Amino acid sequence: MGINNFKYFIANILFILCCFPAWIKFHIYIKNTENPQKRKLKQIIKQNKNCKYGKKYNFANIKTYEDLKTQVPIVDYEDVEQYVKGKNSLTSNKIKLYEPTSGSSGFQKLIPYTEELRKEFQNGIKVWLFDLYLHNPKLLFYKSYWSISPKTKTENSGIGFEKDEEYFSELEQIFLNTIMVQPDLNGNFCKNTREKLIQEKENIGLISIWSPTFLSSILNNEVIGFKNLKIISCWADASSKTYADKLAKKYPQVRIQPKGLLATEGITSFPLWNKGCVVSYLSHFYEFMYENGSTYLLNELKQGKIYTVILTTSGGLYRYNTHDLIKITGFYKNLPVIEFLGRDNNVSDFFGEKISENFANKVFTQIFPSGYDFAVLSFKNNHYILFTEQQCEAKVLEEFLQKNYHYKNCIELGQLKPCQVCLVQNGLEKYNDYYIKKGIKQGDIKVKSLDNNICDIFDV
Repeated sequence: MGINNFKYFIANILFILCCFPAWIKFHIYIKNTENPQKRKLKQIIKQNKNCKYGKKYNFANIKTYEDLKTQVPIVDYEDVEQYVKGKNSLTSNKIKLYEPTSGSSGFQKLIPYTEELRKEFQNGIKVWLFDLYLHNPKLLFYKSYWSISPKTKTENSGIGFEKDEEYFSELEQIFLNTIMVQPDLNGNFCKNTREKLIQEKENIGLISIWSPTFLSSILNNEVIGFKNLKIISCWADASSKTYADKLAKKYPQVRIQPKGLLATEGITSFPLWNKGCVVSYLSHFYEFMYENGSTYLLNELKQGKIYTVILTTSGGLYRYNTHDLIKITGFYKNLPVIEFLGRDNNVSDFFGEKISENFANKVFTQIFPSGYDFAVLSFKNNHYILFTEQQCEAKVLEEFLQKNYHYKNCIELGQLKPCQVCLVQNGLEKYNDYYIKKGIKQGDIKVKSLDNNICDIFDV
């Protein structure tokens, strides 16, 4: 190791020490999450009782969770969009900027970001980073690459962070500037990033991206000899699982760590080493909605059950339905370990067939047990079409689709025609190009297993 490794070590140590207080606090309260969750709710309600939304729903009279459930409705973005840009409307705190969602699951939303919300994100991200370096101390001697995409043409002043480091304080950004691989975001983004990664390939120990397809796309599907790469952090659940598995095969010497459930609106979970993804209980106030509409608190969740995540944050979202489906797979010191299954509002239901993203993921796992390069299910002209690069018989796909009672009933009633299979080439490349033209950042694009835009992509 040379003098540069020593420089990286010092910068990494100083940055990780900034994360240490969050890690300590996380473990102090982990055995009894009920009290910090109560405090978080009380803090958010008290801070925002005088904003327009708070006055409308009488935040001043909310003392308990039961009061919250009685007075404040569960909402989608469309329900609060009218308040987003208004001064002192959704929050009494100063709005730093508006961060756009990826838009890959629907229209693009603008989420108000406050300093308080940034700290809530840090309460999860810093615990993850400290835990990661604690169990992988060799990372201290190397640089990191975090997925950074240039702003899209639709973004303007006051919209979006320039780079991921802005989630941290100015002091922490000083250390990050030393240990982060930072490609030139001007000009040809893919070309500049690829060249920078190749240039720094022996200095990189950690790569943190969102979509597992992003790295292959940037590198033109080439396998780069990252000599000292230890960890790739990326989405690895639901529709991203098969692409994360393919990435793992390309870099067998590297540990793939699932990213956890982190969205523009808030952070639900982050990974702990060899423990799975745990709920970031010191970040926001969490509710979990069961299929019958009942809501439960963090300490009331049951192993094996599936819930939808409801967030209340310091950014001005109260009882916000994320539509993220999670399964409780276990517990770490009474804290639920969760798996992301997909979104409960990504459902194709033209005749009552109720084909969900989660169901499509299960079908793909069964018909492609060895994995697949690209597979997306879509609907057109009274039948479903599977777009894939693998050979697949339509009758085999139909057999698995008819395991869905509602789908089978629609087939028997003649409302739906049997499915078809459409073999395609360069599926990922064309899928990414389509959404980039729609204004989605390349690193944010997630290949959905169920996507009715796919017919437009392949002109079917």
